[in-house]
Order: sequence, then C-alpha cells, then structure tokens
Amino acid sequence: MKDQEFDILLNKFIEETISSDELAILKRSEKFESYQKILNATSDFQTPTINVSDSYEAFLRKTQLENKETKPVIKLRKAYIMAGIAASLVFLFGLFQFLNSDQKFQTSYGEQLSVFLPDSSEVVLNASSFVKFNKKEWAKNRIVNLEGEAFFKVKKGSKFKVITKEGTVSVLGTQFNVNEYANFLEVQCFEGKVLVERNKKQQILTKGEAVRQIKTNEFEKWNFSKEKPSWKNFETNFNNTPLIYIIENFKKTYGVEVTSEKVNLEKRFSGSFPNKDIKIALETISNSMNLDYSIKNKKVILRNK
Repeated sequence: MKDQEFDILLNKFIEETISSDELAILKRSEKFESYQKILNATSDFQTPTINVSDSYEAFLRKTQLENKETKPVIKLRKAYIMAGIAASLVFLFGLFQFLNSDQKFQTSYGEQLSVFLPDSSEVVLNASSFVKFNKKEWAKNRIVNLEGEAFFKVKKGSKFKVITKEGTVSVLGTQFNVNEYANFLEVQCFEGKVLVERNKKQQILTKGEAVRQIKTNEFEKWNFSKEKPSWKNFETNFNNTPLIYIIENFKKTYGVEVTSEKVNLEKRFSGSFPNKDIKIALETISNSMNLDYSIKNKKVILRNK
C-alpha cells in the first residue's frame, strides 16, 4: 500500500467514515497495528493534572519502606519517570500536529487519487497533480490549493474555494473540473454553479457549461453533455485546445519528454485519446494534426509530415 493511500484510509478511520471494505484494506497494512495502538491510547487523552513531585515523593516513600538500600536507584528512576512523561507529551503533541496540519496529496505520471476532505467533499486528482488543504481550519475556511487537474464533488455549506496559480473557482455545493497549466485555466461545471475568476475577469458557469482562458485573452465558453470528466475513465478529451496544452497533458499522463520540430503549437485539436496506451495516443494526435512522430527511451519528437 502506498503512503498516500494509507494516509487517506487512516484519516477516514480516525473520523469514523471508513467503509468495511476500506477497513479491511487498511488492516492489511503493517503500519496500521502501530497506529491503532497509538489512537486507542490517545482516544480519551486529556490535559494531565499530575503533580510530578508529589507522585515521585509517594513513590519514594513506598520504596523506602520496602528497601532502604535502594535510594540511588530510586533517584535514577525519578529521572526516568519525568523523562518518560515528557517524552509521552512530546510524542502526543507531535501526533496532534500530524493530524491537524496541512494535508497534502500528490499523484505521479498516469496516476489518479481520490481524496476526501473534512466535510466529506471529494477531490479526485488526475495525473501529476497536487492538492493541499488545512484540516484544522476547514470549518472556518473551505479552501483547497490545486496544481494540475482535479474533479471536485463539493458538499453544500459555506463558500468553497479552489485556488490555483492561474485563477480561483468559488462554489457553494457542486461538481466541477479544474485544469491549469502556466497561462492556462479551464473549468467545467457538471452540477450546480461555479464562479471562475482570473486576470480580473469573472465568468459564472452552470451545469453543462465550460470556460477556458489562455494568457490574458477573453474567456472561451462552450457547452458539453458529459456526466463526468473523461479522464476518470482513463481517456482524455479536448475541445478546440491548442496543441501546446495537448502536449503538456501528454507529458503529465505518460511521463515522457516531448519536443517538436517546426510544428505550429497554436493549432487547435478536438478529440480524445487513451491514457493507458501511448502508441494509440500518439497515432490519434499525429493523424488529427497531420504530424509524424518518433519515440525512443521516453522521448517523443513531433514533426510536420
């Protein structure tokens, strides 16, 4: 089990939202037994009210009655007791910080990852993407930082924001997809209503509407009928998208280096290709764009026919 998957299931176990199937998977992890002992031991943990000096003196008196010759050892044990208490508090504080700090999740080439937020909203990350949110502050601020592409299912409640380097998407409760690259932001609304903000411009989307902004150009808007992003079925779909961003997606999906030789990267592509077969994907792109390609050692070269 990967560390990210273990962290997700452990978080759901702590919040008591884990399913029986997920629990069975979690229990098979070697790390789970140790974590379960920690969680069981700290479930009723409260701020200690122990007077260490009084407790030690009582311990000392009892031991002196049993054996007056053990004083040197008792003095040493006092250090052990205090050090043990201190170490326990430090460990528990560290555990508390671990469970309450920023939560970060990342996918690699060709991977997808489902992440459940503290209010049970869901984020599904596409390949080579990163998401971060603050679990401790979630009740006050439902804010997610995103790099790459992700599909969101947001529970109704307070305002929910997705912040990227290329713009911000705000909602109350909906399903939508966000995809960003440098100088590129694309948002599709699958349910409800979203507000897209970028370069001091705004665009409101409702179900079946999509918008894209490249650099500082005007928003490009279109309609669609899909019920969910095609990449969730391991197929990537594009609507009149510049080739330069097709290449960026291809690199993230297959983990390859792509170069072009005198190819017009602003030429637009509409269509789809699979996320699990690089040869079919290259054939689809090259045939549609009148290109030739070669591939060797994870290096792809595109050229005009």
